[in-house]
Amino acid sequence: MSQKSSHSQLATGTLGFPVALATAIGLIIASSVLLTATQGFGAGGWVFAIAILIAYLLMMCQSTSFAEMAGILPTSGAVYDYVAAGMGRFFAITATLAAYLIVHIFAGSAEVASIGLFAQVNFFPDMAADSTWIIGTIVVLVFMLINLAGVNIFGRIETIMTGIMWVTLFLYGLLGTLRAPTSGITGFFGESAIGDDLGAVAAMIGLAMFLFVGVEFVTPLAAELKNPHRNIPRAMYLGLTLVAVAMFLYGAGIARQVPNVEVEKGVMLFDTPLPIPEYGKAILGTLGQYWLGIAAFLAGCSTVNTLIAGIPRILYGMAKDNTAPSIFGYLHPRYKTPWVGIILCAIIPIVGTIWVRGDINSIIALVLAAVCAWVFSYIMVNLSVIALRKRRPDLARPIKAPFYPMPQILAIIGMVLTIYFVTPPFLQPSQIYVPFVFMLALSAAFAFVWLFIIHRTDPWTPVAPETILKEEGLA
Repeated sequence: MSQKSSHSQLATGTLGFPVALATAIGLIIASSVLLTATQGFGAGGWVFAIAILIAYLLMMCQSTSFAEMAGILPTSGAVYDYVAAGMGRFFAITATLAAYLIVHIFAGSAEVASIGLFAQVNFFPDMAADSTWIIGTIVVLVFMLINLAGVNIFGRIETIMTGIMWVTLFLYGLLGTLRAPTSGITGFFGESAIGDDLGAVAAMIGLAMFLFVGVEFVTPLAAELKNPHRNIPRAMYLGLTLVAVAMFLYGAGIARQVPNVEVEKGVMLFDTPLPIPEYGKAILGTLGQYWLGIAAFLAGCSTVNTLIAGIPRILYGMAKDNTAPSIFGYLHPRYKTPWVGIILCAIIPIVGTIWVRGDINSIIALVLAAVCAWVFSYIMVNLSVIALRKRRPDLARPIKAPFYPMPQILAIIGMVLTIYFVTPPFLQPSQIYVPFVFMLALSAAFAFVWLFIIHRTDPWTPVAPETILKEEGLA
């Protein structure tokens, strides 16, 4: 079912390990992630810290599957190619669209809306919350142009923004943790307002998982990375660990230095973006407020930059296999960038952030719906690793998942439980499951129509890895 048409190849072997690491971290630490972490620590205290540890371990297990599949298939199609090789095109299309394109409607919109909110509370306090979409829209357009201009420009900017952002969070977290607490809490993370039993921990894992999902966005850059077999797993493992360190320190620091007081009936301070400037001011005064505000803004910019870089490359890989419209396979003749996908991935969050209009409760619900879609695709990747191990033991595997199949089994069980317990106490299940089911159903419907009706092709037979590599020009 492959097609050659007028597709040309992405620029190969031009990006080094720093860009891989920056991409892995840059997608994870986002403005919406800081909002999520603040709200999680405000509601759960030390219970949320345990949930973060569980989520980190699950994502480390998950990364072993991505590492093995990236070694077999160092392709731009990434998740689509991995699932197509393991379980066939129907599941590949469904998982990829749900977790990477349609989810962009929710996660991308939440991120762009968060950028506007953080800019407002830190730099434009007189701006109305429902007007903050203007800031997010400008940011998206800027990074759309950057990504259209080429992957090397993306890499340099991503590395700089991610470095500033992570170092700032680490330093602020360390200073806030080492100082004597002024908020009145006990312990490093404070008490839990949602209970302290296993059910309370489980209810926070969905929020905690959002602090780590997206590390695999480094895999669509495989064709453009130097030594992808080595740099992709290193970037994921180190990236997850650095994010975990930053989140633990940030959570302890903000909980110890900023009192989580009620700002209006039923709304606590940590349910809003306001603790961020308060935390910056508590650590380094007015300078600290603006410095942390800039870092939070860069966190959002870094994520937008990575989303606009990664998703179009996945669509490019799908177009080469003729499982997405061929227009996504066209590259800019000069810059060799998948320009149609880049423009689409800019339009989606712009529309979404105008719709959200700064409503923080809508942002958190969209975040958790996106987590469910991501987790579904992760389950498909784990199943594909297991299927290929059984069906194709002859394949060259430059990277093998250690302790196979335990990481895959643990990840699958953990991801299923994450979806089941995804609703935190302050939201209704329908706010999360309805958009998630919508994403999944829309993706499956497209896969059915595209494969059964338009192309009349076998949707269930796995695609030979050799065929995928040939389409990518790697065999």
